[in-house]
Amino acid sequence: EPGRGPRRLDERFAGFGSPWAQLRGSAPGMSERLAALCARLGLCSRSEAARYIRLGLVAVDGQPVQNAAAVVSSSASVSLLPRGQRMQENKVTIMLNKPMHYVSCRAAAGQPLARRLLIPANRAATCRTRHDPRHLSKLDAVDILDEAATGLLLFSQDGRVATRVATDLEKEFCVQVAGTLTSSQLAAFEAGLAAGGAAQLVDAAEGSEVIEGSKLLRVVGRGHMTSQMIQQTCSVAGVRHVGIERRRVGSVSLGSLPSGQWTIVDSKDFLK
Repeated sequence: EPGRGPRRLDERFAGFGSPWAQLRGSAPGMSERLAALCARLGLCSRSEAARYIRLGLVAVDGQPVQNAAAVVSSSASVSLLPRGQRMQENKVTIMLNKPMHYVSCRAAAGQPLARRLLIPANRAATCRTRHDPRHLSKLDAVDILDEAATGLLLFSQDGRVATRVATDLEKEFCVQVAGTLTSSQLAAFEAGLAAGGAAQLVDAAEGSEVIEGSKLLRVVGRGHMTSQMIQQTCSVAGVRHVGIERRRVGSVSLGSLPSGQWTIVDSKDFLK
């Protein structure tokens, strides 16, 4: 829902096999809630599983189960029934090239939400689908890209996408630095990223791009690395940045998508 922020970031799962995936390596006799097991198997998110279970669309060892609080063996064979598979596969993920000053979630008074840009007039010319995001339920920003940053921001109906982006997938940022970058500043910047444990500087000062007198540093990290963390690292290192752009999440890149426009991307690209 607009303004409420990323959802389901605490759902953990492992593996993305077929709908008939079976958990391997569990200790004999262990059990867990069915919704949590569905999430761990990568069939869907925990909240999505609860809904599918209530609809009778989840089978355990071939038998449909409708009790969302059911506790089952961790080694049970769990699957989504065909209707549940179709519902999951039809969930939409959107990539927006977010301009500066828009917030991804939790907008304060007077701040515009990036979600407002998801209208048909801003659909990229290369987008082949005719979805109208205003009519898509439970389409939420999957993570945070603060108002001072630009670039790739994802919205998805699929809870698994939010979990993968928050925990596993690489995120690539380009930091535009003004003025001369000294070796000590660069070293402090690298040390600050390393101290955070989630990111690293990919391009050294000599190998970074230079655009209109400003140097571009490429930063790659995983998990909960955010543009705000990079801003804080710049401040501590004495690096004066004039812009931070996120260019890639996982294998999906921003490419030539114009600022303020959006396009549909395949959710499966984030679940590999």
